[in-house]
Amino acid sequence: MTETFSEIYSQFLSKQESNRQDCFTAACILFLSFDTTRAPSARLAILYVLYSCYATAPLENNPFLTFFLQLLEELPAKSVEQHFVYCILEETLSRIGDALPQDVYNEPDSKLPAIQMDRNLVDSLRLKVARLIDDPDLVILNEQTKQLLSDACCRILSLAENETLRNERLSDYPLTDYIAPHQLPSLVDLNQFLALSIVPLLLKTSLADAYLQALLEAPITLNSIEVVHHALVNNVQVSQEFLHYFISKSIRSCDEKPRRDRKVKLVARFVQSLVERNIIAMKDYFIEVQAFCVGYMKLKGITDLYRLASNEAQKQILLNQQGNSGGSTALK
Repeated sequence: MTETFSEIYSQFLSKQESNRQDCFTAACILFLSFDTTRAPSARLAILYVLYSCYATAPLENNPFLTFFLQLLEELPAKSVEQHFVYCILEETLSRIGDALPQDVYNEPDSKLPAIQMDRNLVDSLRLKVARLIDDPDLVILNEQTKQLLSDACCRILSLAENETLRNERLSDYPLTDYIAPHQLPSLVDLNQFLALSIVPLLLKTSLADAYLQALLEAPITLNSIEVVHHALVNNVQVSQEFLHYFISKSIRSCDEKPRRDRKVKLVARFVQSLVERNIIAMKDYFIEVQAFCVGYMKLKGITDLYRLASNEAQKQILLNQQGNSGGSTALK
């Protein structure tokens, strides 16, 4: 075998693509050939490929982890293959990509990374596998995801980090442990797209009122308006008191210097959307909204909100007149 481990893995991927197989199917075919393979270098190559197929995911998500753990106990102590499996479990195998399998087998001490042989690590992995087998619905939280959730309140996450979180079922995580109410405004401003997913979940926890209060106390931003709107249109229930305060503060924030026309337009669309979806009643906001519209009438889109407010006002006047007429008739 004259190819390096990396080259062997590349050949595996090319064959998988040419055979139009998904990764798991192709890996399973290779896995089934392990017991019948006698050449030591070929067995190491198979193990390398089975690990590499899922190397970008947490080890506990590798479907062959049970096999690696079982093999660890079956192999002779201090054998080359056992050392190789320990490198898989300790996730140091990526260092040998440029090595030849035969060279690794012949000179394991110089070619393979040193291993800790940490029984606690092995026992932890065994426990995760056993719990998943006993309870398929059991959720094992990803340490990287937990760290990213905490980091998201302090810095802008990269595209790769956002993708990692997007692939996680965040509703499984105790989000209140990683994002305190006072940190929510920072999360919203630093990582808006993540906040769109997380805020609706936070507002369904026992700390919902504290998170809403944090949003009210923070300066109104484009991001906070977008996030609150997203939560409301996705059936998150908040009090009318919160809505009134947030909308009033949003309108007032448009007067802050320097004036941002984009913000004015966003506030107008925000209010209009809530009215059209029957989340708020225009009659409760008519005076404020009318003054807002008059102040910014020259901006595109404001006339739509003004027209909506005027129509709602006319309806209310008509209803009041009908009510008064009915009352007068009853008195007669």
